[in-house]
Amino acid sequence: MTNNISDYFNSDSVFITGHVNPDGDALGAALSLKLYLDSKDLSADINFDITTKLPSNLNHLPYDLISNSNKDKYETAFVFDCGNSSRLGKFENLVLEAKNIIVIDHHVDPSFGDVQIIDSDAASTTQVLFRQFKEENIQISKDMANCLLTGLITDTGRFQYSNTTSEVFNIASELLDAGANLSQISENIYGSIEFNALTLQSKIIERIVLKEEINFAHSIVYQNDYSDYQVEPEETDFLIDVVRLVKESNVALLLKEQKDGTFKGSLRSRGDINVQQIASIFDGGGHVAASGFSSNDSPENIIEKIEYEIRKFI
Repeated sequence: MTNNISDYFNSDSVFITGHVNPDGDALGAALSLKLYLDSKDLSADINFDITTKLPSNLNHLPYDLISNSNKDKYETAFVFDCGNSSRLGKFENLVLEAKNIIVIDHHVDPSFGDVQIIDSDAASTTQVLFRQFKEENIQISKDMANCLLTGLITDTGRFQYSNTTSEVFNIASELLDAGANLSQISENIYGSIEFNALTLQSKIIERIVLKEEINFAHSIVYQNDYSDYQVEPEETDFLIDVVRLVKESNVALLLKEQKDGTFKGSLRSRGDINVQQIASIFDGGGHVAASGFSSNDSPENIIEKIEYEIRKFI
């Protein structure tokens, strides 16, 4: 099979998706492809398994393109930012039944896909997709550039994470030349926080625990917090960056209780500690400096296991 994604654009039916509850990178990559196909009058459906709501701080993206329905079967499925088919949620079977499955990602060793366009050293999936667009002489419109830059900004933490390379800045420059609106994107993602979410932030700061002997800071969001503060779960994704601000910490953890009582964990690292390796003990993944996982264990047991793993690096 060919690695040129354009060879699959004329498929009888095309489905575009990414991981459950997509972030800026998955949304940015998927929507940029959808925009291009639409511009060429090529039919494609785009949808995600969204268990909460789409993030309001990413509503500069063309959410209206996301389908309310989809076909029973597709010839070709494009999957973004998803290293394991189980993370496709309710669309897993739909994707796996497609004749052609093209996975574009920046995570290590995806477990599925007929065509895998992967670079685990890339900062974001949108970086990988940008290269592919350039390689295949696919013209990047202003709206596509906004989508691609969104993924680049969110997965590099505003160009602050260690995955921010000279190539990342070069791509950002090209996207700006293509018409991307950096000020609008940055303001929408980072420049404002809803009042209730800001109030909840103060509670999360109160809950931060610092283990100074291993430079580990952690905090937690409980299910009742969402109702108490009238905040949607997707509006709290930024809180890991609040925990990460603790100067004495080399590793930061934010646990978020889910509706079913399980916990979603976000890990961030500065220094030499590989949080991807730590997340893997919960079958999670990500990158050296930023990873995530889910667990049905108790918060106390999760924290204890992470502390044990951190000590291995000391």
